[in-house]
Amino acid sequence: MNSRIVLTSLAAAALVAMTACTGLTPGDPKPTADTGNPTSSEDTRSSTSSPTSTNASGSLTNADPCSLLTRGEAEQVLGSLKEEPKPQKIGSSRGCEFAPNRVYLSVGIRTDVGLAGVQATGGEIKDIKVGSHQAKQLLGAGGSCIVAIGVTSSSRVDITLNAGASTDPCPPALKIAELVEPKLP
Repeated sequence: MNSRIVLTSLAAAALVAMTACTGLTPGDPKPTADTGNPTSSEDTRSSTSSPTSTNASGSLTNADPCSLLTRGEAEQVLGSLKEEPKPQKIGSSRGCEFAPNRVYLSVGIRTDVGLAGVQATGGEIKDIKVGSHQAKQLLGAGGSCIVAIGVTSSSRVDITLNAGASTDPCPPALKIAELVEPKLP
């Protein structure tokens, strides 16, 4: 039992050291044990740089999907929003819904299925890379694009953009994915 604790502690310390040295995650490091203190989600979303959105173990389990993309970042790609981003739950996905004009944008965290779970269902899937992460891009028949960024074999972050059939939604969805990706473990 003691060797398991020591091994787990060493693995966690190595992961923290690797994450701290990459320089890919903006913001100030903060301990993750302080998750009980509520933070105003409006303050987090309106800032120009978002805090680290995942905990030191690299898990998305307790990550706030609305911290993966700021309002300013969404507006930079899609134009002004009609309202503040708001949390949403669709199936097993915890997400954050953004409301730009004439399009629908959601950033969703899935902790129960990885990239292998991305299914075409009438669309076209391409394997791509976003930053240092493997990803899949799914172009749907009705004017939607999903960029699924793999985090682990059983977790991913989905950027869903529905711009209607008159516009190719994948270029702006990919730009959003490129803004989200550096904040992922």
